[in-house]
Amino acid sequence: MKKKFQIEWRWWKQHNIREQIFYSMLFLTILAVGILGTVSYYATSAAIERNYRLSYEVAMQNSSRVLDLKLKSIVEKVRDILSDRQLAKMLDGTREYDDNEFLLADQKILDSILDNITYQEQYVNSVAVMDFHGHYYFANNIRSGTYEYYNHYRTYDYQAEEWYIETERASGREVYWGKGVLGGTEGGDEFCMTKLMNSPSTGKPMGCIVVTMSKNMLGTSLVKTDEGYDTSSYMIVDEKHGLLPAYTTGEKEAQEKILEAYSGGDERRYMFSTARNTTTDWRFVNVIEKNELSTTSRYLRNVVFLLGGVLVLLGFILARMLSETITKPLKQLEQTIYDVGEGERHVSAVFDDSEVGRIGNKFKEMVNTNLELSEHLMATKLNEREAELLLLQSQINPHFLYNTLDSIYCVAMIHGDDQIGEMILALSNNFKLALNRGEKYISVENSVRGVEEYMKLQNMRYNNRFDLQIQVDPEMMPQRIITFILQPFVENSVYHGLEPKIGKGKVRLSGVRKEGSLVFQIIDDGVGIADLSKLESGYGIRNVKERIQLNYGPQYGVEFASTPGEGTTVTITIPEGTEAQEYVPTSSN
Repeated sequence: MKKKFQIEWRWWKQHNIREQIFYSMLFLTILAVGILGTVSYYATSAAIERNYRLSYEVAMQNSSRVLDLKLKSIVEKVRDILSDRQLAKMLDGTREYDDNEFLLADQKILDSILDNITYQEQYVNSVAVMDFHGHYYFANNIRSGTYEYYNHYRTYDYQAEEWYIETERASGREVYWGKGVLGGTEGGDEFCMTKLMNSPSTGKPMGCIVVTMSKNMLGTSLVKTDEGYDTSSYMIVDEKHGLLPAYTTGEKEAQEKILEAYSGGDERRYMFSTARNTTTDWRFVNVIEKNELSTTSRYLRNVVFLLGGVLVLLGFILARMLSETITKPLKQLEQTIYDVGEGERHVSAVFDDSEVGRIGNKFKEMVNTNLELSEHLMATKLNEREAELLLLQSQINPHFLYNTLDSIYCVAMIHGDDQIGEMILALSNNFKLALNRGEKYISVENSVRGVEEYMKLQNMRYNNRFDLQIQVDPEMMPQRIITFILQPFVENSVYHGLEPKIGKGKVRLSGVRKEGSLVFQIIDDGVGIADLSKLESGYGIRNVKERIQLNYGPQYGVEFASTPGEGTTVTITIPEGTEAQEYVPTSSN
């Protein structure tokens, strides 16, 4: 998989930007059309199925209400029969005889009682009354023909039948069956209601009544919605007694497949809209093939894909135009870079205001600026050569000065003027240490020696008015620091602190190592200064502070503290061992 992806990625990278933009736009157009067509198809299908289901569920609920109204009249008449005293007396068990049929007199009574149902209810085919002594009576509806198949019930015990056992468990409630429990007409066009007859006086069972009705009642109860669907059909299913189809429409073979799908809960091919009838506990079911419902969805999908094809064609043309428009500045920039690579040193191309155009303008500005910088660099190199010559010349002058001072020192010693000799020697040493042979760094030891030589000259000048104390950590002596950062502050202490003071004065130079830093302090007991800003504004002091920060960083530098009449303290802080790690300032964004 990874290797295949790498091959495809290499294929993609082989194309230029214009082709990549073109293929990307074309792919996105096709993808959008495909997604739109697919989503519209499934969304439309779901909406149509949802609306169909809701519509037919309402129709099935209305059908259930119609059946309730039709059954209500029959149920009420059956319940009225049970309150008849003559019927109760006939079935109470006190009149026993061997014949299966009721006595002729009793048959006349039963006939008159049941006429209220058999002759007034058009959907009632027959009513059967049975007691617990083997007596039977069947009242037929003359409109339904004769029922000779009832005769075989006179030869067996109906109380062992499944329908009676369930009826007995119902304890007087009506039980509905999707078939004829006592037999039926050819083709199974009947359904039954069975009910246990309880005595109105004792409440005990005294017999059973079976009302057989025509399934035409179920057919006329259906509220059908004609929306022009060819595969739409209806079922009334007796789920309680093994998914018994009480009523179906359509061909028998098709209904068997539908019933099989319904019983298995398989809705891949069919969609079912159902409503439960509370009187019979049956299900009113409308079924339709999903393939027919999706016809509209497929039509919409095809229309979307047809329009999508047109959009893809337009997208193809537009992608070509846009890719060329977008890549035109890139080609211009590419040509400009090529010209610069071939030796062009002045870019005059004009770019637009797009992102690529702005990059081109930046490149143009950079190339032209580099040309100016190159010319400036050439001039700088010439100046550097001149500076090197001047440096060689300046290196000669100190040697001439050192030699001259040494000659004066020898003459003074020859004439026996030791004081002048010492002054000349101290001045020569001070110059040598200060100039440091042109090097940037000097050891702490030599820097301290320079301070000592300077103070020796000042004491010769001022007749030993100044006392110098050196307290520098011996381990600091080999450390190297930038030149000429201690003496300027000692000079400042002499001229601004000790010289104005009456009498002798003292300068103490201390140095310690502290947390990776070298800390020097120059402390005098001179007159002090009230305004430290004047002290910091001096050129020499400002120069030393700038050199420290430029070499070591802004976190290092010089601090001043002074009390008028008591003296001044200067604290210098630089990093330890930084000669090899010279500070390089970084630019901030």
